[in-house]
Amino acid sequence: MPVTLDRMKKGTRGRVVDVVGGHGAVGKLSAQGIVAGMVIEKAGGLGGGPVLLRVGGAQVALGRGLAKRVLVEVISA
Repeated sequence: MPVTLDRMKKGTRGRVVDVVGGHGAVGKLSAQGIVAGMVIEKAGGLGGGPVLLRVGGAQVALGRGLAKRVLVEVISA
């Protein structure tokens, strides 16, 4: 069952299922490599601050608002 990126636990890997939002949000996430089918890993992010991810070979920080728009199928913890 998909969860939003902000709800994933640190160290968990998942496959992006969908990005919910308008052209601006989808475009910004796509420019950072966060698109359907991409495997990502949540590297950190506590409280109300940004969510840290590993996408490919890069580390990316997303605001909570954008992280809530990314639906992920968890593949490993």
